[in-house]
Amino acid sequence: MLDNFDAQCRYRIMVCVTPQKSCDRLIKAGHDRARETKGEFSVVYVNKDDDLHKHLEEHEILIELFNNAQKLRGSVSILSGKKVYETLAQFATDNKVNEIIVGKSLRSAFDNQQVINPLRKCVENNNIHVNVVD
Repeated sequence: MLDNFDAQCRYRIMVCVTPQKSCDRLIKAGHDRARETKGEFSVVYVNKDDDLHKHLEEHEILIELFNNAQKLRGSVSILSGKKVYETLAQFATDNKVNEIIVGKSLRSAFDNQQVINPLRKCVENNNIHVNVVD
């Protein structure tokens, strides 16, 4: 019974990626954070309806990212949803995530308005911390 209780109380980190090689730094940050907290991490990608016809190169990058995460003992999830921040917030809540790691991109002003700030707002009542990595 104690093992089941421990599994339910583990610190959970969710790492949000896009099909960019630079997202490897986010996976490493999630892995490092999981080690610090003796927790677990999951790499998550949201596939919007208009993302179905990505270029082959983007699919290959995602596969590489997922393989890297699994080598570090992280789990991988591909989600589907029209609004990225709502999809991420729902996954985080459903999976009792404690911390979300997202990346700051070159389009950071756009990302803050479209994803990061709305995501923070969606999860703040669930005590989920959003960590933006440069």
